[in-house]
Amino acid sequence: MVRWISSLCWECEVMVVDKRKLSAIPREQATEEMLQMADRLDGLNHIVTARMVEDDKILLLNFYRISKLKKGDLKAELRTFLSAEDYITQDLETEKVKWLTGGFDNLDGITLLGYSWDNKKDTWTHYNKVYIWTAGEKQLIQDFFKEYARENDTHIPWNAVLRFQNKVRNTRLRTRHQKELAATDAVMDPIGEAPQEFFDWVWENGMSFSRYLIYKETQRGKAECECTHCKKIGIVDRKDIRLRNNEKGVCPFCGSKVTIKAKGRLPYTMRDERWFIYVDPMQEGFMLRYFHAIRMIKNDQRRLSDLVNRDRVEESIHEWSRAVYTFPDGKPKCVDYDWVPYKHRGPSRWCPGVDAFDCLMSILYPGNLPQAWEHTPMKYSALEILSENIPTTAAAYEGGIKKYLEFPKLEWLCKMGLNRLAAQVMRSSSYWYSCSGVNYNGDTIYQILGLDKVNVKLLQAIDGTSEHLRLLQAAQKSGIRFTPESLEAYYEEFGANTNILLQANRHATLHKIVKYIAKESETYPLGGCGTQWSYSYNRYNERPDPRIERKQNMANDWLEYLKWCEKLGYDLDNMFYYMPTNFKKVHDRTAKEYQAMQDRKARAERKRQERLAKKRMEETKKAMAEIFSTNDGTDAFSIKGKGLIIVVPKSGDEIKAEGEALHHCVATYVGRVAEGKTSIFFARKAEEPDTPYFTMEYQGRVVQCRGMNNCGMPPEVQAFVNVFEKKMKEAAKKKEQPSRKAG
Repeated sequence: MVRWISSLCWECEVMVVDKRKLSAIPREQATEEMLQMADRLDGLNHIVTARMVEDDKILLLNFYRISKLKKGDLKAELRTFLSAEDYITQDLETEKVKWLTGGFDNLDGITLLGYSWDNKKDTWTHYNKVYIWTAGEKQLIQDFFKEYARENDTHIPWNAVLRFQNKVRNTRLRTRHQKELAATDAVMDPIGEAPQEFFDWVWENGMSFSRYLIYKETQRGKAECECTHCKKIGIVDRKDIRLRNNEKGVCPFCGSKVTIKAKGRLPYTMRDERWFIYVDPMQEGFMLRYFHAIRMIKNDQRRLSDLVNRDRVEESIHEWSRAVYTFPDGKPKCVDYDWVPYKHRGPSRWCPGVDAFDCLMSILYPGNLPQAWEHTPMKYSALEILSENIPTTAAAYEGGIKKYLEFPKLEWLCKMGLNRLAAQVMRSSSYWYSCSGVNYNGDTIYQILGLDKVNVKLLQAIDGTSEHLRLLQAAQKSGIRFTPESLEAYYEEFGANTNILLQANRHATLHKIVKYIAKESETYPLGGCGTQWSYSYNRYNERPDPRIERKQNMANDWLEYLKWCEKLGYDLDNMFYYMPTNFKKVHDRTAKEYQAMQDRKARAERKRQERLAKKRMEETKKAMAEIFSTNDGTDAFSIKGKGLIIVVPKSGDEIKAEGEALHHCVATYVGRVAEGKTSIFFARKAEEPDTPYFTMEYQGRVVQCRGMNNCGMPPEVQAFVNVFEKKMKEAAKKKEQPSRKAG
């Protein structure tokens, strides 16, 4: 049996026939009968001849292009060698030997079957595009591929030939893929299942944020509560527990921290997701294994409609991505792998990374660290301490590998309990994210953080972020001392806004301001957000407490309100204005006052521009009167010129009316005309001087000239504009020349 091998040779049990021997087979030429037949084969592309070679083991097909036969060219265009297991084609139109591995349905210039649409049958019909020279040769091809033939074949023997070539292609592809994936399998096969301890930790620790207390009021002061963690259901007294939708609380049954959800407002499905990293040691380096954990909480309607699992909570976890890290010359080198179909074919398997999954922000399992990477530069990184301290917070741990090698003092932040700041520093390895406030070149922790000893301890006490760090840096410069409680309260309300820390920007103590915001925000409205954004955000982030959101909304509006008061001239030293009671009502009333003031200013500015624009246009008219003669019988603002007239607008209202009539944006140019930055002229027909036609902008040259709907100029308008521009430039040159004095 003959088959192709990887060296592109023929191989059988006894002998090997290589491509040199195939190319040495004499090339055939067309006969006189074939030349005569070519003239009668209109609509076909090739004549094909067939014969057996190499001890009847190989079928040789020669393709003669009919258009060349008609010109007397006797040479074959291509010839294909087909064995029982493979095929290859030789291009006979090149001086050097050229081999083609494509099938007949992919070779340029070869079309075995054509097709056209049959309107009567409402389907595609196929027809032959090649002519097999003799019936015997057709039978030879048919017999050679008889195992690929079907009873319903309509185009014999080409249906069978194409099936054969398709099988060969699939075999080649499978063989090539196996070779390409051999290196991947050598890395992936030794990796076993993650231990059960890892999965237990994921659900108990990593996903512990995803616990809910679902309540429904059964009678006045009583509510039925269901905990998704301990699965207990019971009646509680609302005097003993605060039940508000989306607020944080504690389960009365198991004591777990939970998010409280009103049963009637429970979404159809809540989906909480996190990526988790399990580190496997390797001979050189280590492997980061990414698991995607999903916990779904269903409402009663969803539970009833689910025929498979009617539990309130449904959980799943699967490994989707891996990253192998080595450290040649102390620098990190990463090779990624994803669980996907290779080349989009077949079932999923481990394949070289194609960035199929967005798993940058993940939670690191600390249970087997630092042992898993103790023989790598990450041994003393203390990232396992960071993960133990914030087990529910996703961080860019892969970015942390690179960042730690650049900034080894990241270890200090982890061991000092500055977990949130360390997570932000790790994320700053990405080009699109920065962690401001940290001095990476500092030698001591005080230089790195830019804080004194007292403020460093304060930052540790609240596990501060870079926003807290910037607030402390600003407070330290201003001589303000925060307590942990006051800093957290300030941050909840004002975020990283450092301006209010400056004495000049406030008229009360920070303590009074924070207390005022907290009191007024108790009933403040929550901000709205799109359903799609909210769903996407909440899948990967812990839901914020509405009480904090109310404070932030109130604080933002209060700072905006103070700016309005300054513009309106209110005395902010008066607490009646600075900290008004019933703030939301005062805010909305002041907003209307401020908007009314802005409208008055805008009207005044428009009038000023109108006056100035009118003055500028009068000056332009006088200047142009010296260049052009006045057109008799028209307004003094109309200047005559070659069949059309140039009209200088009298006011900004005329410019706006021109824009409305011609449907273009010249109305927005009034301010620029008033400032002398540009000049606007109307080009109109002499017989219709009051009808808008074209609008011209001039700045030492004609910048643009537009008609209806911003259309371009027709030839007659273009010629007129060219003459106008020429005369304007000539006048400008004469004005620049120095005048001669009589001597």
